Amino acid sequence: MPTQEEITNIVESTDMVELVSPYVKLSKQGKSYKGLCPFHDEKTPSFVVSQDKHLAHCFGCGKGGNPIQFLMDIKRISFMEAVAELAKKNGIPLKEAYKPKQKQDYSLFYEMLETSARFYHQNLTLTKTGKEALAYLYKRGIDDETIKSFGIGLAPKQKDSLYKVLKEANYLEINMMDLGLIEHNDQGYYDLFSKRITFPIKDEDGHVLGFSARIYDNPDSNQPKYINTRDTFLYHKGSVLYHLDVAKTEILRKKRVILHEGQMDVIASVIAGLKEAVCTMGTALSMDQAYALKRYANHAILCYDGDKAGIQASLKAIQIFKQARMSVHLVLLPNGMDPDEYVRSFGGEAYAEYVESHLLDELEYGFEVAFLNANLKDSFEIETIKGRVFELVRQMPSQTAKEKYLKLLAGRIESTYTAICSDYSSFTKAQPITPIVEEDIYETPIEILPIEEKTLIKSYELRLFLYARHSKQRAMEIDKKLGDSIDAFCKENREIWIALVNNYYAMYDDFNDALFCSILTEEQKKVYLDNLESIRGAIEPYTDEDLECILSKMQEMHIKIVNQALTNQILLAKDSEIKKNKLAEKFNNKKKSMLNKRR
Repeated sequence: MPTQEEITNIVESTDMVELVSPYVKLSKQGKSYKGLCPFHDEKTPSFVVSQDKHLAHCFGCGKGGNPIQFLMDIKRISFMEAVAELAKKNGIPLKEAYKPKQKQDYSLFYEMLETSARFYHQNLTLTKTGKEALAYLYKRGIDDETIKSFGIGLAPKQKDSLYKVLKEANYLEINMMDLGLIEHNDQGYYDLFSKRITFPIKDEDGHVLGFSARIYDNPDSNQPKYINTRDTFLYHKGSVLYHLDVAKTEILRKKRVILHEGQMDVIASVIAGLKEAVCTMGTALSMDQAYALKRYANHAILCYDGDKAGIQASLKAIQIFKQARMSVHLVLLPNGMDPDEYVRSFGGEAYAEYVESHLLDELEYGFEVAFLNANLKDSFEIETIKGRVFELVRQMPSQTAKEKYLKLLAGRIESTYTAICSDYSSFTKAQPITPIVEEDIYETPIEILPIEEKTLIKSYELRLFLYARHSKQRAMEIDKKLGDSIDAFCKENREIWIALVNNYYAMYDDFNDALFCSILTEEQKKVYLDNLESIRGAIEPYTDEDLECILSKMQEMHIKIVNQALTNQILLAKDSEIKKNKLAEKFNNKKKSMLNKRR
């Protein structure tokens, strides 16, 4: 670790105003500077920067600190990464041992891609040939300022224009091809994009990685609407999110991200003031992308097209975000519209208001989707809607939720609740029964076990925390091997484990108690510190044999908890033979599944 003298030198050499300014619009007030906090949503500025003291502090949320802490928080990087970056910025040499591992130098390739982006942008804005494309963009409500901020460009009609520009700049053809900028055939080299509007795709640090190119002069032709740079050693479409390099500050501040399907939707959202918008690159949302977003926020808003494809993509994305343990809301625009169409039809202000007032949870979304484009005067369509809603209701674990949506259905199709319940019973092909309420057996799982086994599980949990704090790699390996056994943790420790693996290690590579505590709630922090106190001085062998033994014991306890919980439910199901049979079936299936996993 760097010495206190080196840290002090870095802090005192950093211009705090210069460091903060790219993220916060500051105005001078006396000796200090003030602006809207980048870490939480606020309307009255409460983020104060002291240039003399080299400090920043938000009087609203408490975030801030010296230059190192600010950079760690705003860029989601580790302590040593922040130290190294500020040391380099201020020309302060660090000992070799303190330097982070050197990444491969891609500066030449970034230069080529930046040169390409600049060429496309200038071709759009500074040439006669760009006028037609500019007129198209203006017609779609995209002004000069937006064109500049997004770096929108135009690939010329000539099929080798970019190739000639890069060749004149002494770049090699093999590198151009490796970056997916040009191709080669019998006639020679040619550009990948021709007569298309271009959108540069950037990584989180703002480096251009590739392009998405849209047809504009004949949208009804047989040509694909978009052509994207193929996957290269720099660009992987399943990992990159368009506009995240700019949106991440707003995502962090608002504690949410809005996910779209395409670039034009992102631009429409930004024009409407929703600057936390990003989109995937023509593919379904991936786990890598979900985890990249989770580094900045735990809340995702899906705003896809309202057509069939958009709905299917939304349903898949919900599951991805749930796996990443993020909360999800959805926006279903009317008449199958996409965000870009809505903004052009009703304006940005109306769109922003619609998004804020029409956030649906997963059940509400499924219910509304059932009614899309339906004619409620057509009896056949009403029956189709009923079938969709009944299927949705049948999968709901809560009796309260079932009643709510059956009543909503009755009101929407102007029927009676009694009639709907009767139809629902017929749909499920059973006598009218009270649906099974599947209690969450994991809410307080160890309460099922005897006192001595509760104590044993507690010791296993604390032991695993010791291992997980040892290194990020070990924590990830443990989490993967635990699988469903994580549910055997007590509720408080389960939440702390999730915070460690999914939140802390998503931001930092090395473990630090103070940093970890900073991301916990006050209640979680107290539990964690109590845990630390109870294991203070414990021997940590860090042996594979010891770890495997603990994991095996946790799996055994998990099986025992599930078996006992399901057995209890069966014993309590005295009022319904059907209920008993269903629980017994669930018991056997769960047992088989868990035993197979152990093998």
